[in-house]
Amino acid sequence: VFVVAARLLSVAVVEAQYDTIDGHRCFRNLAGMTEAMFDLQRSYPNLASVEDVGDSYLKSRNDNSDDYPLPQNGYDIWAMNVTAHGSKRGSADKGKMLIISGVHPREYAPPELTMRFAESLLSEYGVDADVTWLLQNAEVHIIFHVNPDSRYVTETHPETFWRKNQNPGGGSCRSSRVGVDLNRNYDFMWGDQDGASDDECDSTYHGRSPESEPETRAVVDYAKRIFPAGQRRDDPEDMVNTPLGEDIMGIFVDVHSPGGYIFYPWGHKNAKSKDDDALQATARKMSYFNGYTLWAGGQPDFQYATSGDSSDYMYAALGVASFGLELGEDFYEDCGLFEDEVVPDNLSALLYLAKNSKKPFSLAKGPDILGLVLSNDNIQDGIQYGIKVTVVASDSRLVNSIRNYPDFPATGGQGVAEVRVYLDVHPDDFKEGDLVWDMKLVDDNSDEQTYELEVTSPDGFSAGRHTLYVQARDGRDYFGPATGAFFDVERRPTKSPTVAPTTNRPSKRPTSRPTARPTTKRPSEKPTSKPTSRPSNKPTVRPTAKPTTRPTNKPTLRPTTAEPSSSPTGKPITARPTFSPSRNPTDAPSDSPTTANPSSSPTTSPTSSPSSSPTHEPSRSPSKAPTALPTISPSTSPTTSSPSSKSSTNPSTIPSINPSSDPSSQPSDAPTPQPTKSPTVEPIFSPAVVDSPNPEKNPGEPTTDTLSQVFVAFPPPPSSSPPSVGQVTKPSVPAALSSPSNNASCTARSSAVAVSLFATALLLLYLG
Repeated sequence: VFVVAARLLSVAVVEAQYDTIDGHRCFRNLAGMTEAMFDLQRSYPNLASVEDVGDSYLKSRNDNSDDYPLPQNGYDIWAMNVTAHGSKRGSADKGKMLIISGVHPREYAPPELTMRFAESLLSEYGVDADVTWLLQNAEVHIIFHVNPDSRYVTETHPETFWRKNQNPGGGSCRSSRVGVDLNRNYDFMWGDQDGASDDECDSTYHGRSPESEPETRAVVDYAKRIFPAGQRRDDPEDMVNTPLGEDIMGIFVDVHSPGGYIFYPWGHKNAKSKDDDALQATARKMSYFNGYTLWAGGQPDFQYATSGDSSDYMYAALGVASFGLELGEDFYEDCGLFEDEVVPDNLSALLYLAKNSKKPFSLAKGPDILGLVLSNDNIQDGIQYGIKVTVVASDSRLVNSIRNYPDFPATGGQGVAEVRVYLDVHPDDFKEGDLVWDMKLVDDNSDEQTYELEVTSPDGFSAGRHTLYVQARDGRDYFGPATGAFFDVERRPTKSPTVAPTTNRPSKRPTSRPTARPTTKRPSEKPTSKPTSRPSNKPTVRPTAKPTTRPTNKPTLRPTTAEPSSSPTGKPITARPTFSPSRNPTDAPSDSPTTANPSSSPTTSPTSSPSSSPTHEPSRSPSKAPTALPTISPSTSPTTSSPSSKSSTNPSTIPSINPSSDPSSQPSDAPTPQPTKSPTVEPIFSPAVVDSPNPEKNPGEPTTDTLSQVFVAFPPPPSSSPPSVGQVTKPSVPAALSSPSNNASCTARSSAVAVSLFATALLLLYLG
């Protein structure tokens, strides 16, 4: 969902609004990127901030070249901070992630990918639960162009394939051989001839001294401001054999191209670091998303040494988890490959990294959530008492997915020991008195496990948006990253109870007119039975009371519920849940003519197919909308769904429908008596919108599509995994097209027209 929404949004934005590189419409040029960055800051003032963090080499110089024009006075180097600035956590308590790109300007794809990532995070905040909690709990910092001077040259003169910055050095080099390789200029293992060059005309020239270049200093100074000072090492080269430990905070990512690699320390030599278990586990899980192989010490795809590079420096000197990407297949990447593979594959990988930024070396060793499904499981009297949660988790799927590599039992062989569900509190913020449940294992396949639980509230969920978080623990007590999902409980006035449960999803519009007038006395005022004290796992599908042929005097407002299910309802580990209950429906009857509730006695036996005889009550409730079933929101059109299970002894639970009546989706013109009592307030469960690509849409705002109650965790589960996760229902079919009564009416009208045309033809023949 996150990737699809981001991709649709970004493609449209890039092509419609900003200047792009000639011949590569998918890549914004330097001016277009700068404009887009400030547009994001203006559009999302509470989520995005931009800061000048340094100057390019030419910023204060007026150098020029006989071969090509240079930008006048160079450029500022900008960084963007993407986070929820108004969240409860202060900056010091948030995880930190720093992404840089544009180090080598001939690599077109990296800056565009990092801009797409920023746009995705901003547009999905408040829509996607994972993105929302991520920005509330972490900061994602991005420097889109580390080397803007040479990017300008490369975009205007692509034949140069410029790699280094614009420092002319001693003046002995010509054209594109001028400059310092910024990725050999960091102060760790600087000058090591195995991974850099002291020839100023060489493509890997390391510069005259460590951090000699203003661009390098801008990145280092900014990183030191972001990452905790307590994790730094005074003499990192002397401590290469000392592990950082599992309590570090922060992730660094340097994005390059091409190649299809993930790199991490060590890069200056073909040997593993002392934190290789955590670094390798993270890189392997990134590979699950993008399919890249590992370029790191001790791995079969180690290509060559890189001394004085950013990745080794950030890990060894600043003490953070450090990675890099080599995207795609070419310096000037093909737009088709970029849009179809590079963007979707690597947005997911970057999101996975960001979720681990608080404790990267610990979370990488824990199990992962492959899929998360929420389903409305317990609604009585219009009150949501429970929600069913289904989770697929694995300790090995991601870490062992890399092609042509052996399994990694160091972190992927412990199995899933436990899955926990948290309500309205992220696991990092959990404290005594918050709500958490242990899930029940229901299916154990070789490398993945399925867990289920019904999360319940004795008084009903309070109205508003809720967030469920799930987190898995392995056999060595390592927790993996959390995954979240929204669900909404909304309030709406109930004009009158509905007729009976049906297999269709409820319409949100009133019927065109009352289906009939009452022909019998009003039903009894007293409920036929009281609801059970505990919610059941499934909503009632048919009335529990036996039908009667005699009407009662006044309507009842509460359906009779089935006995509670014997399956567990998710007993909390902590104290009993303390929800703020919504207002319960009142027992006072409405003065408007109504039918008996699903739990009460129907006035006539319902039929299984449309009938020309009228039904016995008008209703102001949505047509065929049972109060015991949830309304899926957002949706503004009537919908149909696959039939739910019915009783084998009484399958006819659908009331008679007048075939000649207008479609149920049309508004009613007939007056309806007003109730003397205040309307009841009914909490209605609805899943939050999780895949809207519109950044201007408010969370939960109605759309014209009906979404399934499925929330996709990253990574997506395999298609063979139970349950089916990540599927979205097809667009809903309007009731006017799907109702049997309307189909019958259309057939009757068609027949009448055909007969009329035939008679006219005979008359013309006779007269002729």
